[in-house]
Amino acid sequence: MNTFLLCSGVNGQVDSLDRLQQAVEYLRPEGILFAGGVLALGRAYEPRATEWGISREDARFLERFYQAIGSMNVFTVLIPGAMDTPLDEFLRIGMHAEVEFPAVHIAHATLITSDGVAVIGLGGWVSEGPACELDCCSRTMAQYHLRVLADARQPHRILLLGRPPVGSCGKQEGSLLTAELIDSLRPSLCVTGGGDGGQRIQRVAHTLIVNPGYLSDGKAAWLDWRRSAASTVELLDLNADLRHRMKARTVASSH
Repeated sequence: MNTFLLCSGVNGQVDSLDRLQQAVEYLRPEGILFAGGVLALGRAYEPRATEWGISREDARFLERFYQAIGSMNVFTVLIPGAMDTPLDEFLRIGMHAEVEFPAVHIAHATLITSDGVAVIGLGGWVSEGPACELDCCSRTMAQYHLRVLADARQPHRILLLGRPPVGSCGKQEGSLLTAELIDSLRPSLCVTGGGDGGQRIQRVAHTLIVNPGYLSDGKAAWLDWRRSAASTVELLDLNADLRHRMKARTVASSH
């Protein structure tokens, strides 16, 4: 696989799902990499507040999200974001989606391999220090879960994380732990969610780090490994880019 749509941050908005489906229809990627952020930003997190551990509204949106990405029948790898909690409910609904939609894969602490790529990620909230809450993963557990990527033999090794690293990609929202994981695992590509929603590209040694921005803001990124290193990734404004492509297609069909 050479072409991927990189994205994150649906953030509980139905029009973000429509935007994602339109982007896939017009860009026709071979794969989608989603770095978390399904449920709304700033939602209240009350572990086990209900029998299901999640509100019925959030559960319905998760099901709608999986239905949207699954119906596209494109190889899709995703992780939950920091607010996509409780994790057991996200993963419970996700496991059913993986059965219904074979192209959908949850890479949370799980290595996914296909056609020259190996992808793994870590979702939820990862603590810079010891884990302190039910859904919080410690630094040691993060290193333990992700260590298998270092041994993967696929040409492209991909890491999905919910927060950007410190430096130009993460700015003031950057995570030191994310930077440490990238440094130790040395993936070909790291796609991050979270942060301030800004689109940024950073290269550390031979790792290309991309924060594609939020789909809820109309942002994403396009990756094509067949291009030169300088143009491998293109940052997208889907609102403008899709209108341009639709107009171009209409003009072409009229001739």
